[in-house]
Amino acid sequence: MPEDGPHTRHFCLGKYLSRKGYETTVFASNELHGTGRTIDTGKELYAEKQVKNVRFLYVKSHHYKKNDFHRILNIISCYFNMEKVCKMEAKKNGPPDVIYASCLYPTTLMTGIRLAKKYGIKCISETRDIVPDGFSTKGTFRPDGLVAKIARRVMKRIYEKSDALVFTMSGGPGYISEMGWDTPHGGKIDPDRVFYINNGVDLEDFEENARNFVQPDPDLDNKELFKVVYFGAIRFFNNMSLFLDAARELKKLGRNDIKILMWGTGTKLDEMRQQLADEGLDNLVLKGYVEKKYIPAIAERGDLFIGTGNSSSVNRYGMSFNKLFDYLAAGKPILLPFEVKNSIVAANGAGVELADADGKRIAEEIIRFADMEKAEYDHYCEQSRSVSKQFGYDVLAGKVENVINLLNQH
Repeated sequence: MPEDGPHTRHFCLGKYLSRKGYETTVFASNELHGTGRTIDTGKELYAEKQVKNVRFLYVKSHHYKKNDFHRILNIISCYFNMEKVCKMEAKKNGPPDVIYASCLYPTTLMTGIRLAKKYGIKCISETRDIVPDGFSTKGTFRPDGLVAKIARRVMKRIYEKSDALVFTMSGGPGYISEMGWDTPHGGKIDPDRVFYINNGVDLEDFEENARNFVQPDPDLDNKELFKVVYFGAIRFFNNMSLFLDAARELKKLGRNDIKILMWGTGTKLDEMRQQLADEGLDNLVLKGYVEKKYIPAIAERGDLFIGTGNSSSVNRYGMSFNKLFDYLAAGKPILLPFEVKNSIVAANGAGVELADADGKRIAEEIIRFADMEKAEYDHYCEQSRSVSKQFGYDVLAGKVENVINLLNQH
């Protein structure tokens, strides 16, 4: 649900599918990743909430605060409890017509496939990363190691047993082909049942929240500043040193009219704050955690958005990070310090991508935007807003419905 965490993809899909006559129930862990918050289930196995015709069943799972052994226990406990709750729901209200299983971890897809088989229905498996290769690039394990090899075999088996596959990255269907798992290469996966449906933005909610949830901020409200905005995790993988280097370059060049404003929390937050204090870098401000409902009003007061500082080998499969679509909806240019295949940003004139940029190159590009002629800057803004409409959740829900209709024909 929008108020319960930053990841609202399935609420938004359910909201617009309900307008098409679907009844949607979302099963989710009661641990809200990245927020430190938990939905209290009391003595029950789950807690139920509903908003805008979408039901949420929050399943009790092991509490965790960071990526350690407790998170592994969370995944395991959620796996077993999720299946119990799904069976309880099916017994109470009857089985669903279709299961849409979405994951960063294989356990959710395994549950969806097993339940679909039990009830004689179809299962659509959605992958929000290139598993396991996306985790390999984050340093979780070696791409050629035993864990990665086992994970690929597991995912291959899951994909083969799914009735349809949805990837949020444009290169997902190509990944299946590249691995030789599709029927043209001797595999078992029909390429006509592999789809690309990216993350997106609920433009209705974005505009409503931009009007209704506005907080005063001395930096955002300063008309003399050119404001570079970042939303996301403050962590090692997102290469925070790149932002520090850019701030140092801007300070060195005497551009005190430019500030980098970062909203988010993570494992590097305290360390980064200390570095800023030690070096006297007042042109980079760490704002901390922000509720999603406040993001639109913040975004609309920014002048330039900057993406995560990490360049990854999976960028060749496209991009699907959530905040990108908030940036687009705000109608401001976007700066990415890396290049992405099948780019949503550069290819559509919504911003620029820099190949393996360092802090100096990023600072130079920020200055170029700050000093840009109004007509050129406004063109970037218009393109950004225009692209956002392609990824409105009303459009994406229609794509999900098309997948469901395809399965119903067979």
